Amino acid sequence: MTTRQMLAALTLAAVIASPVVAQKSAPAKKPAAKAVAAKPADPLAGLDDYIRKAMQEWNMAGLSIAIVKNDSVVYARGFGLKEVGKPDSVTPRTLFAIGSNTKSFTSAAVGMLVDEGRMSWDDKVTKWLPGFQLFDPYVTRELTMRDILSHRSGLGRRGDMLWIAADYPRAEILRRMRFLEPNAGFRTEMGYNNMMFLAAGEAAGAAAGMSWDDLITSRILRPLGMTTSTTRFADLAGRPDLAAPHGLRDGSLQPIPRRDIDNIAPAGSIFSSAEEMAHYLRFILGGGKYEGKTLLKAGSLATMHTPHVSMFTPPDTLRPSTHFMAYGLGWVLQDYLGRKIAWHNGGIDGYLSEMWTVPEEKLGVVILTNSDNHGLGAALVARVLDAYLGGTPRDWSALTLERFKAAMAMQEAQQKQTEAARVKDTKPTHPLEAYAATYADSLYGDLRVSVSGDHLVAAYGVGGLTGELSHWHFDTFKATWSDRQLGTASVTFGLDKDGKPVSVTLEGLATFKRSK
Repeated sequence: MTTRQMLAALTLAAVIASPVVAQKSAPAKKPAAKAVAAKPADPLAGLDDYIRKAMQEWNMAGLSIAIVKNDSVVYARGFGLKEVGKPDSVTPRTLFAIGSNTKSFTSAAVGMLVDEGRMSWDDKVTKWLPGFQLFDPYVTRELTMRDILSHRSGLGRRGDMLWIAADYPRAEILRRMRFLEPNAGFRTEMGYNNMMFLAAGEAAGAAAGMSWDDLITSRILRPLGMTTSTTRFADLAGRPDLAAPHGLRDGSLQPIPRRDIDNIAPAGSIFSSAEEMAHYLRFILGGGKYEGKTLLKAGSLATMHTPHVSMFTPPDTLRPSTHFMAYGLGWVLQDYLGRKIAWHNGGIDGYLSEMWTVPEEKLGVVILTNSDNHGLGAALVARVLDAYLGGTPRDWSALTLERFKAAMAMQEAQQKQTEAARVKDTKPTHPLEAYAATYADSLYGDLRVSVSGDHLVAAYGVGGLTGELSHWHFDTFKATWSDRQLGTASVTFGLDKDGKPVSVTLEGLATFKRSK
């Protein structure tokens, strides 16, 4: 299956020191001239033009941005189009998917319940979800809210096909998590896992006596005046100021279907605008207060912004002052130029978002886009932070684009290597009918293979996902999924000692056993 990687760049830029006016020699009794400070440079100077130029270079549809400084929105703009081929322009009020930036909302909601004594960060998950199980009984017994909000369950970034492709409802996704074997020791490393945030959201809802959606709406969105923001996909119907998602298809930027991810909502379902996300930034930068009212105690916010598990921090010559990265509770934490940064990003088909804060500077920036497969959001954040915090000014869009193109070239080279390794002029070992069967996996469910004319077709999950199988070599086929966002995947049939097809391995996912 094809995989998109988001580039997250962090940088900061320079504020020019004020020069002192030179003094002429003068009689001893004449007072010396006073030093005159130069006017500080405007940190937002030229930003509009920079964004427009960068969007052209990255071939993007639309973008919305808001910057908060000292509890004020100092910049809010929309650029580009809501949908390519249509005239409507993006505004600061245009709704976009914020993706995994939703995770901080889930964490904040838990923090509010902690403030009220209705939950504890160290509550066992099974206290609120009694039927919840993981593969290891010890981990099931010891797993806490703090563990699942900081990605230290030991599961890593796996299992996403349960919500992306299988389209199982929330309860079924959580039930099936007991079959996902850990890839790391419990609490030993950071392993990003969306289903753990689903568990956190459902547990918070149970503690609050309402759904996660109602909890987020009543405790965060409405108190912050985020009246057009929503957690529910159905609420988007008929919204006039809504950005359409876009992706590169056949070499051109095109609108793509909007994905309903209500089944994983606490990990990434919120739609919001730059204007309303600025309200959220003010709340975070205000230490949990908004418009003079405390919604989240400062101690709980501090817990969310405390490192709970370290993250690998590769050396980067462009950011020599970054020494650590860690995950808190719904936030990535790191240092830069002596400041603590709390941030997150998000990506759902056709949308990428960035949300960055510098708490001690009361500075925050949010960038929402309706194009995937780009790194401009993080590059623009870097330019904004540069302008406010002081550092070496750089053209971060150009630098990020150069790295992005290099990564794409590497991916293309790998694809060519795969194609070159294909053994030409082979045939399947059996007639197509012999492969037709239902193959099952405890975690992922059923993969049904059938014959349609002169080729095989695979069907997966409960959402109608199908893939036409074209022969690759030997007993390996290539699936081209009906959901184009999923790209292609190799499908390899396994034979028993008698040569009968008894299993099928879906590339990068699992091996399904023949059941009927």
